[in-house]
Amino acid sequence: MLGTRRQTTAALAAASVIALVTGSSVTAHAIIAPPPKDCNTPNATGGIGVLEQPQSINPSTQQPYVTKTLTNTTSGSGSTTYTFTLSTTRDPSNDTGGGGTVTYTASSLSDTSRTWTTNQWANATVAANAGAETGTVAGNNANTLNLSASWSGGTPAAGSAYTVSFFSELLDCAWDVTTGGDASTANYATQEDTPTFDSTSQLDIGLDVNNSDAICDRVELKGITPQGVPFTDYSNLVGSPNGTSCTVPVTTPEVPATLLIVVVGGAAVGGFLYIRRRRARAVSLN
Repeated sequence: MLGTRRQTTAALAAASVIALVTGSSVTAHAIIAPPPKDCNTPNATGGIGVLEQPQSINPSTQQPYVTKTLTNTTSGSGSTTYTFTLSTTRDPSNDTGGGGTVTYTASSLSDTSRTWTTNQWANATVAANAGAETGTVAGNNANTLNLSASWSGGTPAAGSAYTVSFFSELLDCAWDVTTGGDASTANYATQEDTPTFDSTSQLDIGLDVNNSDAICDRVELKGITPQGVPFTDYSNLVGSPNGTSCTVPVTTPEVPATLLIVVVGGAAVGGFLYIRRRRARAVSLN
C-alpha cells in the first residue's frame, strides 16, 4: 500500500503546478528541500510539531487569533484540492508594489507612488521577488521603508515586486488519517512567505492531496505585531473531506514520506516528492 501511495504521490508531484491566488502577477520558484521542520515531531526547537499544538487564544478577548474553515473541494483525476479560508484577529494591513516607481538600496525600499503614514510599517516584514529577499522595517516615511539591517538574500533589482505585511510566514501541515490506514503514511504542507489577508481579515489557501487520502491539518502563522512583539499563532485542526475525524494521533512521524508544496509570495505552487526515513515517537497531549 505504501509503495502504491508513493507512486501516486510521485505522479502528483510531477504534475502539480497550480495557481492559488487568482490574478497574482508574482512568479514563485519552488526549491527542492527537506520538509519544513515545524511540521515534524519534534520540530525545529525540539518541541511538538504543528499538528499537536492547541489553537492559539487571545487571553484578553478569549477569541482565537486564527480560525480555519474548509470552504471548497475540487476533485481531479488523481488528486483533490481543498480550499480553506483563514480568518485572523491580528492586524491584516499589507501593501504590494513593483515596477518603475520602485527602487532599492542595501537597506531600504522606495516607492514614489505611495503616500504612507510615518512609521505605519514599523516592525513589518517586507519581501521582494516572492520572498527571495526579505527584511524587517525599522521605520518609514511617505514613500520609503528603512530596514533594521541589510536585505537578506541581497539587494533587490530596481522595479522588483514587493509585499509588506505584519505576517512573515504561513505553514499548513497535514497528516493522512485515512480510515484503516497509517496516520503517518503521507504528509502534505503548504508554505507561504508574507501572507496577505484582505480587508475583511481573510485569506484563502489550498492543499492538493491524493484522492485516496483523508487529512487533518493545522496552520502555523508567524509575524511581528506593529508594537514589535513576535508571535506564532496556530489555527484549529480541520478534517478534509467534511466529516473526517481529527483526533490527534498518539504517535506521529518525525520525518514522514512527504509531498511538500511550497508557496512563495502567495502566487504559484510547485509540488515535490520527499521520501525520507521515518521513526515514530510518542507525543504527550496533556
